[in-house]
Amino acid sequence: MSDQLAEFAQRLTHVVNGKGGLTAVSAGSDVPLSTLGRYVRGESEPSAFRLAAISRFCGVSVEELVFGAEAYPKLTAGFIDAPQNWGSDSSDDPDVVMIPLLEVIASAGPGYENARPYELKRLPFPRTWLQRLGLPEKYARFLGIDGDSMEPTIMDGWIVLVDIRPKHARADGIYVLVDGPNVRVKRVAIGWQNAIVLISDNERYQSETLSPPDAEALQVAGRVVWAGGEI
Repeated sequence: MSDQLAEFAQRLTHVVNGKGGLTAVSAGSDVPLSTLGRYVRGESEPSAFRLAAISRFCGVSVEELVFGAEAYPKLTAGFIDAPQNWGSDSSDDPDVVMIPLLEVIASAGPGYENARPYELKRLPFPRTWLQRLGLPEKYARFLGIDGDSMEPTIMDGWIVLVDIRPKHARADGIYVLVDGPNVRVKRVAIGWQNAIVLISDNERYQSETLSPPDAEALQVAGRVVWAGGEI
């Protein structure tokens, strides 16, 4: 067993035990019990889909399971706390892409005012996952999320991966929306005659319907393609 796989197995064991044990996590994530057991023993490595299912049920990010929570900046009181000595902006690993983490906080709730965004740091992301998403490296950005209106799809405090190419919501999906200085993340559904419905995945929040003129004026900064798993 490699050191990296052993460390992953230890983190996974800790998370699984904290969520009620193997049986509870297996049932909640729909990962077979025997398969989950191999993961925590370090006998095999989960696929991206099963890793995302486990992380979602356990309420942790894939990054925390794979790399460890201490390797990533935290969201505190709506701001990204990124220590100056955190990590490195480059990687010698050809299987890893270093993606910019922007100073923008996208609100999953009421609009959150952002100053002109700048790059805080670069975070590692598996190159093969980026390729599977069909997202060229130069169009990939990480953003922080504040608020619970997109739970359980996107949890409060998560960091999400955004494809910055889309500037209009032409298809259903989760988008980063800009309203003046405010940045929000919402699920967008295209309705009758190109009207747009802004949906919060958390059922406690009501949807918002935009008329075709308002929908056409909607500013899009990108599409969320990954948040602890593919979206």
